[in-house]
Amino acid sequence: MIKRRTGMMRALGMCAMNLAVGLLVTVPVSAQNTRNDLHDGPLIEGFGRHVDLPNADFVMRTDDNIYRVAFEISQPLNAPERPHMRLEAAARFMNMHAHAGIPQEDLQVKLVLHGGGTRAAMTNEAYRERYEMDNPSLPLLEALSDAGVEIFLCEQSRVLNGLDANEVSAPVKSALSAMTAVVTLQADGYQFLTY
Repeated sequence: MIKRRTGMMRALGMCAMNLAVGLLVTVPVSAQNTRNDLHDGPLIEGFGRHVDLPNADFVMRTDDNIYRVAFEISQPLNAPERPHMRLEAAARFMNMHAHAGIPQEDLQVKLVLHGGGTRAAMTNEAYRERYEMDNPSLPLLEALSDAGVEIFLCEQSRVLNGLDANEVSAPVKSALSAMTAVVTLQADGYQFLTY
């Protein structure tokens, strides 16, 4: 009798475990994108790869909603031969929202570079002098600027990083400080993404 009960308990335990694993592995049909589904555009070609999710569970607002978003970029370069990873995130934000139906004029995006993000703003000449290669972030900065993104560099960080004013690339504008830019943009209704 005890052996029979132990066997039944074991069988019930296995059934419960299989059910739990099945529930954990179940993924909504709308969320089954893979790396093969990544693409760039429509606003910034060659950068900002993303996947589409037309049937997302979280429904974003597309009517009468202006996305005022600012990216604070202070992380150091992940690799000197690649564009700054946070610039890629800004391009992804622009592309995926435009592809999802948000009009370009409703995507009001600003970048605030400071600290470790300062080097992304270098001209090719300044970057080459330090890293023996062109600035891989420069084409992305130019593409972001062409798409209407405003890019600001903290003047305090520029000086502390030893960059001359003529070593900052053309699409980048100066700000007295990142602190000033952040506070002002927040007062203007911008939401900061600093992840």
